[in-house]
Amino acid sequence: MIKVPKPATILNLGPVDANAIMDRLSMLSDTAWESEDAAKENKYRCFQNTKHIIHRFIPKNRDPLMSYDTRAWFIWKDLLMPIMDHATRQYGYRERAYPKSMFARLAAGKVIEPHCDGAGSHLLTHKIHIPLATTPDATFQVAGETFHLPAGHAFEVNNIVEHGAFNRGQTDRIHFIFEMYDASQLSSQAA
Repeated sequence: MIKVPKPATILNLGPVDANAIMDRLSMLSDTAWESEDAAKENKYRCFQNTKHIIHRFIPKNRDPLMSYDTRAWFIWKDLLMPIMDHATRQYGYRERAYPKSMFARLAAGKVIEPHCDGAGSHLLTHKIHIPLATTPDATFQVAGETFHLPAGHAFEVNNIVEHGAFNRGQTDRIHFIFEMYDASQLSSQAA
Protein backbone atom coordinates (compact mmCIF):
# COMPACT_ATOMS: atom_id res chain seq x y z
CA MET A 1 0.00 0.00 0.00
CA ILE A 2 1.00 3.60 -0.53
CA LYS A 3 1.47 6.17 2.24
CA VAL A 4 -1.21 8.84 2.08
CA PRO A 5 -0.49 12.57 2.25
CA LYS A 6 -1.54 14.10 5.57
CA PRO A 7 -2.49 17.72 6.27
CA ALA A 8 -0.05 19.66 8.46
CA THR A 9 -2.68 19.72 11.22
CA ILE A 10 -6.38 19.60 10.29
CA LEU A 11 -8.18 19.81 6.95
CA ASN A 12 -11.84 20.90 6.95
CA LEU A 13 -13.63 18.58 4.51
CA GLY A 14 -16.86 20.53 4.71
CA PRO A 15 -20.36 20.09 6.09
CA VAL A 16 -22.04 16.74 6.67
CA ASP A 17 -25.48 15.89 7.97
CA ALA A 18 -24.95 13.42 10.81
CA ASN A 19 -28.13 14.25 12.73
CA ALA A 20 -29.56 10.75 12.22
CA ILE A 21 -26.48 9.24 13.84
CA MET A 22 -26.75 11.55 16.85
CA ASP A 23 -30.47 10.85 17.15
CA ARG A 24 -29.80 7.12 17.39
CA LEU A 25 -26.78 7.57 19.68
CA SER A 26 -28.85 9.63 22.10
CA MET A 27 -30.96 6.51 22.73
CA LEU A 28 -27.98 4.50 23.97
CA SER A 29 -27.62 4.03 27.71
CA ASP A 30 -24.40 4.46 29.64
CA THR A 31 -24.50 0.69 30.16
CA ALA A 32 -24.42 0.15 26.39
CA TRP A 33 -21.43 2.50 26.06
CA GLU A 34 -19.66 0.69 28.93
CA SER A 35 -20.31 -2.74 27.40
CA GLU A 36 -19.02 -1.73 23.97
CA ASP A 37 -16.01 0.05 25.46
CA ALA A 38 -15.03 -3.03 27.47
CA ALA A 39 -14.74 -5.01 24.23
CA LYS A 40 -12.47 -2.56 22.38
CA GLU A 41 -8.96 -3.40 21.24
CA ASN A 42 -7.56 0.14 21.62
CA LYS A 43 -7.10 0.23 25.40
CA TYR A 44 -4.25 2.72 25.37
CA ARG A 45 -3.62 4.89 28.44
CA CYS A 46 -4.29 8.12 26.53
CA PHE A 47 -7.92 6.99 26.06
CA GLN A 48 -8.64 6.43 29.75
CA ASN A 49 -11.25 9.24 29.74
CA THR A 50 -13.08 8.03 26.65
CA LYS A 51 -15.64 5.40 25.83
CA HIS A 52 -15.63 3.85 22.37
CA ILE A 53 -18.10 1.96 20.26
CA ILE A 54 -15.98 0.20 17.64
CA HIS A 55 -17.60 -0.71 14.31
CA ARG A 56 -14.49 -1.71 12.37
CA PHE A 57 -10.88 -2.02 13.47
CA ILE A 58 -7.42 -3.00 12.23
CA PRO A 59 -5.70 -5.62 14.41
CA LYS A 60 -2.81 -3.95 16.24
CA ASN A 61 -3.11 -1.06 13.72
CA ARG A 62 -0.92 -2.96 11.26
CA ASP A 63 -2.49 -3.68 7.87
CA PRO A 64 -5.73 -2.00 6.73
CA LEU A 65 -6.43 -5.01 4.49
CA MET A 66 -6.86 -7.12 7.62
CA SER A 67 -9.62 -5.01 9.19
CA TYR A 68 -12.53 -6.72 10.88
CA ASP A 69 -16.15 -5.80 11.57
CA THR A 70 -17.76 -5.91 14.99
CA ARG A 71 -21.46 -6.53 15.58
CA ALA A 72 -21.87 -2.74 15.87
CA TRP A 73 -20.93 -2.34 12.18
CA PHE A 74 -24.00 -4.30 11.10
CA ILE A 75 -26.22 -2.17 13.34
CA TRP A 76 -24.80 1.19 12.21
CA LYS A 77 -23.46 0.74 8.66
CA ASP A 78 -26.62 1.89 6.87
CA LEU A 79 -26.37 5.26 8.64
CA LEU A 80 -22.57 5.50 8.50
CA MET A 81 -21.71 4.60 4.90
CA PRO A 82 -23.53 7.51 3.18
CA ILE A 83 -21.87 9.98 5.56
CA MET A 84 -18.44 8.41 5.09
CA ASP A 85 -18.84 8.51 1.31
CA HIS A 86 -20.06 12.12 1.39
CA ALA A 87 -17.22 13.30 3.65
CA THR A 88 -14.52 11.68 1.51
CA ARG A 89 -15.80 12.21 -2.04
CA GLN A 90 -13.45 15.16 -2.61
CA TYR A 91 -10.40 12.88 -2.41
CA GLY A 92 -11.37 11.61 -5.87
CA TYR A 93 -10.49 8.00 -5.04
CA ARG A 94 -12.02 5.37 -7.33
CA GLU A 95 -12.59 2.80 -4.60
CA ARG A 96 -12.77 4.20 -1.09
CA ALA A 97 -12.26 1.61 1.64
CA TYR A 98 -12.99 2.16 5.33
CA PRO A 99 -10.97 -0.20 7.55
CA LYS A 100 -11.67 1.58 10.83
CA SER A 101 -14.84 3.16 12.22
CA MET A 102 -15.91 4.10 15.75
CA PHE A 103 -17.70 6.52 18.04
CA ALA A 104 -15.55 8.15 20.72
CA ARG A 105 -17.11 9.85 23.74
CA LEU A 106 -14.79 12.07 25.78
CA ALA A 107 -16.19 12.75 29.25
CA ALA A 108 -16.98 16.30 30.35
CA GLY A 109 -14.03 17.98 32.05
CA LYS A 110 -11.54 15.36 30.79
CA VAL A 111 -8.69 15.08 28.29
CA ILE A 112 -7.26 12.71 25.72
CA GLU A 113 -3.58 13.00 26.50
CA PRO A 114 -1.33 14.19 23.66
CA HIS A 115 -0.06 11.22 21.66
CA CYS A 116 1.01 10.14 18.16
CA ASP A 117 -0.79 7.27 16.51
CA GLY A 118 2.52 5.89 15.24
CA ALA A 119 3.34 3.87 12.17
CA GLY A 120 1.67 0.85 10.56
CA SER A 121 -1.81 1.47 9.19
CA HIS A 122 -1.78 5.09 10.37
CA LEU A 123 0.60 6.01 7.55
CA LEU A 124 -1.65 4.36 4.96
CA THR A 125 -5.05 5.87 5.80
CA HIS A 126 -6.71 9.25 6.13
CA LYS A 127 -8.13 9.79 9.66
CA ILE A 128 -11.50 11.56 9.57
CA HIS A 129 -13.33 13.07 12.57
CA ILE A 130 -16.96 14.14 12.46
CA PRO A 131 -18.00 15.88 15.69
CA LEU A 132 -21.52 14.80 16.65
CA ALA A 133 -21.88 16.45 20.06
CA THR A 134 -19.54 19.18 21.25
CA THR A 135 -19.34 22.56 22.96
CA PRO A 136 -17.11 25.60 22.34
CA ASP A 137 -15.15 24.43 25.40
CA ALA A 138 -14.09 21.21 23.64
CA THR A 139 -10.85 21.69 21.73
CA PHE A 140 -8.51 19.57 19.68
CA GLN A 141 -4.77 20.12 19.61
CA VAL A 142 -2.61 19.02 16.66
CA ALA A 143 1.11 19.76 16.30
CA GLY A 144 0.89 22.49 18.94
CA GLU A 145 -2.11 24.28 17.38
CA THR A 146 -5.51 24.39 19.08
CA PHE A 147 -8.79 24.04 17.18
CA HIS A 148 -12.48 23.81 17.98
CA LEU A 149 -14.10 21.28 15.65
CA PRO A 150 -17.79 22.22 15.31
CA ALA A 151 -20.51 19.62 14.87
CA GLY A 152 -21.79 19.18 11.35
CA HIS A 153 -18.39 19.22 9.63
CA ALA A 154 -15.89 16.52 8.69
CA PHE A 155 -12.18 17.01 9.34
CA GLU A 156 -9.09 15.07 8.35
CA VAL A 157 -6.69 15.03 11.29
CA ASN A 158 -2.97 14.43 10.99
CA ASN A 159 -2.78 11.57 13.46
CA ILE A 160 0.92 10.82 13.03
CA VAL A 161 1.95 14.07 14.75
CA GLU A 162 1.23 14.79 18.40
CA HIS A 163 -2.47 15.43 19.00
CA GLY A 164 -4.93 15.34 21.87
CA ALA A 165 -8.29 16.68 23.02
CA PHE A 166 -9.53 18.79 25.91
CA ASN A 167 -13.17 18.84 26.93
CA ARG A 168 -13.56 21.72 29.35
CA GLY A 169 -17.31 21.67 28.76
CA GLN A 170 -20.10 20.43 31.02
CA THR A 171 -21.26 17.71 28.60
CA ASP A 172 -19.54 14.80 26.90
CA ARG A 173 -17.98 15.34 23.48
CA ILE A 174 -18.78 12.66 20.88
CA HIS A 175 -16.97 12.17 17.57
CA PHE A 176 -17.56 9.72 14.74
CA ILE A 177 -14.05 8.69 13.66
CA PHE A 178 -13.10 6.59 10.65
CA GLU A 179 -10.16 5.87 8.38
CA MET A 180 -10.11 5.69 4.59
CA TYR A 181 -7.77 4.74 1.75
CA ASP A 182 -8.02 4.13 -2.00
CA ALA A 183 -8.38 0.38 -2.53
CA SER A 184 -8.00 0.83 -6.31
CA GLN A 185 -4.30 1.56 -5.69
CA LEU A 186 -3.88 -2.07 -4.61
CA SER A 187 -4.87 -3.43 -8.01
CA SER A 188 -2.68 -0.85 -9.79
CA GLN A 189 0.30 -1.88 -7.63
CA ALA A 190 -0.20 -5.52 -8.59
CA ALA A 191 -0.28 -4.69 -12.33
